[in-house]
Amino acid sequence: MKAVEFITERKKKKKKTKRNSLRRYFFPGYGYYGNAGEANASDTGGGDGGGGESVFESNGVETEVNKFKDWACKKLHIKNSPTIELSYDTEEAQQGHHTGRHIHGSNNIWVYVNNRNLVDILRTVFHELVHIRQGELGMIKSGDSYPGSPIEAMADMLAGKYIKIYGKSNRNIFQ
Repeated sequence: MKAVEFITERKKKKKKTKRNSLRRYFFPGYGYYGNAGEANASDTGGGDGGGGESVFESNGVETEVNKFKDWACKKLHIKNSPTIELSYDTEEAQQGHHTGRHIHGSNNIWVYVNNRNLVDILRTVFHELVHIRQGELGMIKSGDSYPGSPIEAMADMLAGKYIKIYGKSNRNIFQ
């Protein structure tokens, strides 16, 4: 399925879901896992070091991710909002060669947040949410998700596009 067809499919679904406008989605909270799970966000090296209060220090990355996830799930028309695990586990990121992970068929997303800019974290969240939506539409088959595959290219393209759209009205993500 090409990106244009993916968007068109979303629009078709949107028309159908307008009839069910009373349906609400539950967005569960976030868990912190890894070696810095008990540390507060300001101890993890967040922010740009340029002075002033960063998003990591004021509201916390989890608040921003929650806000973004709510927005992104609506844009993608995701049926069941996933649980997002924000991780400071550098070893997992290095061994797995990734900053985000979604296992097809699960409703969980793992995102590495240690020493990363908020905009990059949110781009990873959106990329993984695209995979959730691709799974809902039956677009992912075993072995389809390799680097450079059409499934990955679509997730990269949509994440890049929508992070810019979100950033226009949420400039604080670029701190």
